[in-house]
Amino acid sequence: ICAYGFGAPLTSAAAMHMMDELGVAQYLSRAGLLLADNEPRFLDDAKRVWMTAPMWQPLRAAVELSMTIADWFELFVAQNLVIDGLVHPLVFDRFDRRLAAAGGAGFSLLNEFVVDWYAESSRWVDAMVKLAAAESADNAARIVTWTSDWRARIVAALAPLAEYGFGPDGTATLAEVDAGLVARAARLGVALEG
Repeated sequence: ICAYGFGAPLTSAAAMHMMDELGVAQYLSRAGLLLADNEPRFLDDAKRVWMTAPMWQPLRAAVELSMTIADWFELFVAQNLVIDGLVHPLVFDRFDRRLAAAGGAGFSLLNEFVVDWYAESSRWVDAMVKLAAAESADNAARIVTWTSDWRARIVAALAPLAEYGFGPDGTATLAEVDAGLVARAARLGVALEG
């Protein structure tokens, strides 16, 4: 987005957003290290799982595919609206609630920063998408196409993770998160099916 976007107001905001995303990743890595008694092997194990475990490969492939997009606004929609819009609610809301109900309230405390950041960054993402969709019918149609394509890809990629994390409730939980994205997109002038 920073490389292909037009104008400093956009590229500067995207750069700050990118650094926030990097900060979230570093924060989560640090939390994992603390839980693993600062054993660096934890990060190696996490990387190995990300690279080889079958349940992670659809999401990894989708994320890597998103990095090949040359259209900066499609990338914006794919990563900031769709990927974040499905992953954050699934992990930091639904999974958080599941852990809290099982006595894992510490997970909520560790991730409070991530939840707050996502709520704040979503306002910027929503404003950008809403403005672009309202500018013309062609824009709206293109955003619907991108959002629909990426939504299908990411919902499919998250299915094995939802099943692993929520057991028999995985499909229904992922469907709730997906319905939330559909409702959010509708508020932005992006009418998605189902």
